[in-house]
Amino acid sequence: MIEYQNHGWLGFNGLLWKCKGSVVPNALLISIPSALLAVGLMQLNKEVDNFSETLGSDSLKAGQIWTAMTAALSLLIGFRTNKAYDRFWNGTTLLHQMWGEWFDSCSCLFAFSSCSDKNKAGEVAIFRHALIRLMSLCHASALDEIAITQDSEEGYPCLDVGGLDQRTLRYLRDSRFNANLDFNRVEVLVHMIQTLIVKEHERGVLKIPSPILSRVFQTLSRGQVHLANCKKITATLFPFPYSQLIAIFLLGFSVGTPIMMASLLEHEHLAFVMTLIPVFGLYALNDVAAQLEVPFGTDYNDLPLLEFQEHMNKSLLMLIRNETDIVPSLGKNCLMDYDAIKDNISTRRPKCYVLEDSE
Repeated sequence: MIEYQNHGWLGFNGLLWKCKGSVVPNALLISIPSALLAVGLMQLNKEVDNFSETLGSDSLKAGQIWTAMTAALSLLIGFRTNKAYDRFWNGTTLLHQMWGEWFDSCSCLFAFSSCSDKNKAGEVAIFRHALIRLMSLCHASALDEIAITQDSEEGYPCLDVGGLDQRTLRYLRDSRFNANLDFNRVEVLVHMIQTLIVKEHERGVLKIPSPILSRVFQTLSRGQVHLANCKKITATLFPFPYSQLIAIFLLGFSVGTPIMMASLLEHEHLAFVMTLIPVFGLYALNDVAAQLEVPFGTDYNDLPLLEFQEHMNKSLLMLIRNETDIVPSLGKNCLMDYDAIKDNISTRRPKCYVLEDSE
């Protein structure tokens, strides 16, 4: 996805001049020939007697047809643009929700495992490291499904997948590439994570009541639901009849507009400009909608899936640090009086209160 600044005087901060991911070049490829056609028709109108009458562009009926076609085309492209932006916005919302649900599951499991007996420290470490590897791979596999890049040579970056045991790695390989299996990798990984949770709870690594632990299974399930909704956006394209109708209208508009402008205007430069603007605008809007309809992939205007995976990896790495098990407490200078706390409301950042020489 292209990052840009949407402020500045008339976009002269660089927004107007960006070509990467822009729909302007493609729209100009259509609108400029259409505008040149208008200029050519004006020249013919000057050199050939009664040319506009022969063409029929000066009649009221022709003007009404062009107006009706323009209105219908504008309505169709407006409808497509609205639906395309809805799909784009829903796509980024679902990606954030999927990440949030799955990270929350891991965070809860790390918190639950901190309550285990001290003599199980080694088992807790093994559980935690296995969990972050499985979840990182699960999130990456989900992004592969969304972007339809499962068959590419390299996937999204994962946390030391090679650190898993060989039996697990073989099954992950076979479940995906064995023709007799051909299972969904995300479903396999989610089931692995759930099995790991149940076993570790039974062994006492997750020392937490079952009703509370069940919340983790709910968040894992909700993450899968968000993934399914993302895949729905990828799999369900804008209906073909609408796309076909828009293409037909655009073709007619790019031919009809120069004919009308050549008959209505007297100067070639005005005919060029007045043809270029509407043809360019409608083609550009249609191109924008086509790019936003499927927001997952590697195009310039697609959502940054790689950044989502890197964010997940960074969050999981945060969990395995020793500081993760810090239990917050109060310092020596803590204010316990209500009025004192109220009087000391501050906008200072936490770093401002750190004393480097204290424990």
